[in-house]
Amino acid sequence: MKNHSFDPSLYLVANPEQCISRSVADTVCGAVQGGVTAVQIRSKSLNTKDFINLVDETVQILASDAIPVIVNDRIDVATATKASGVHLGQEDISVSQARQAIGTTSIIGLTVRSVQEAEDAPLDLLDYISIGGVFATQSKQNPDPPIGVDKLQIILGIIRSRNPDLPVIAISGINESNIDQVLTTGVDGIAVVSAICESKNPRRTARQLRDSIESNKPSTVAA
Repeated sequence: MKNHSFDPSLYLVANPEQCISRSVADTVCGAVQGGVTAVQIRSKSLNTKDFINLVDETVQILASDAIPVIVNDRIDVATATKASGVHLGQEDISVSQARQAIGTTSIIGLTVRSVQEAEDAPLDLLDYISIGGVFATQSKQNPDPPIGVDKLQIILGIIRSRNPDLPVIAISGINESNIDQVLTTGVDGIAVVSAICESKNPRRTARQLRDSIESNKPSTVAA
């Protein structure tokens, strides 16, 4: 099914409502130069036409970098553009319905935030799992309290036991001050919103996060 390449190690969720001092395009360009490996476009305020235009613009900007562009929630926007796929929450269209709508080669991600959701997730239909929210954040209204690093570790263990090869990322409130403790859990990547979108220098911030990711990779000892 999954014949595309996908590196979620530094995953930017670009939210135009938070890119206050610069455009989404400028933010994304700087972040990718700094080491971002995947971009999700998320907006709760744009109308459908503007959302499609924003996704199309982002796809064009990143085409030469081969960076996947993923649409948050909106299957209609994903199918109307050349986006690489869609990211779903627990209240969105089901993963099986999304897979039928966008085909077998598109990326589909799903957020889980509890043990039960991790146990119920249709991992065979997914390309990655996002676990969160780990920490408190202002970028999204979350009715549930943060799960923290300890529960992140528990949920990650459940996903690993079911499918050891499925990429798993952590999301919500992650920045330079807490990224190291998140990475010690063994997640495959981190998703960031405000840390980059609200940064005065998205490229530099992305580079700092990328350096943390690289420094936390397990060392390989030659036999």
